[in-house]
Amino acid sequence: MRIQVPIKNRISAQWNHVLWLFLFVTCFSLQSAGLVSTFQFDRALIDQGHYWLLLTGHLVHLNWTHWALNMAGLVIVAVFFSLYGSILDWLFVLLFSAIVIGLGLYWFHPELSWYVGLSGVLHGLFIYGAIREIRFYPFSGYILLLLLTGKLFWEYMNGALPGSEQMTGGRVLVEAHLYGAVAGLVAVFLTWALHLLYKLIKVKNRQQDA
Repeated sequence: MRIQVPIKNRISAQWNHVLWLFLFVTCFSLQSAGLVSTFQFDRALIDQGHYWLLLTGHLVHLNWTHWALNMAGLVIVAVFFSLYGSILDWLFVLLFSAIVIGLGLYWFHPELSWYVGLSGVLHGLFIYGAIREIRFYPFSGYILLLLLTGKLFWEYMNGALPGSEQMTGGRVLVEAHLYGAVAGLVAVFLTWALHLLYKLIKVKNRQQDA
């Protein structure tokens, strides 16, 4: 029997919103300070040992339009999906997606010299959120998962969605979207396994204390 979450709780304030607010403020601050070139994924600098750029490249954007589009996606995650995991769950998904995308672009796309944007990570968050949503709202969860899968398939076959590159003012790296989605899917199983391990450890400790 599925647990149903009341609509009012679905969109209520969560402690997880602290994480989304921190991410929002960080992206805004870096963009406002003109630090895009300093924090972007830069292959030449990564080769020199600046490995943190694998992560920070997701925090900066091509321009304010690019930033606004990604922040709109972040707001959707914050409002509709925060309930489906703890702040630690979402932090894990966020970092795991960022790492997978960064390493994927670095290892499998040697022709790529630089990259910016949160869209790949957002795909990971959306996939994770959609799969978790299925437990509480099966219809909307499956529809969202189907739409995301269709979008990824379109991008794989045809490239970026029509108009998206005109809106952002640069090339849309669809490979980052795919890596992010795969990371979000894997994160579902990893968080489930970590929660299960935590429960087993608690049970074992109780048995030892008894």
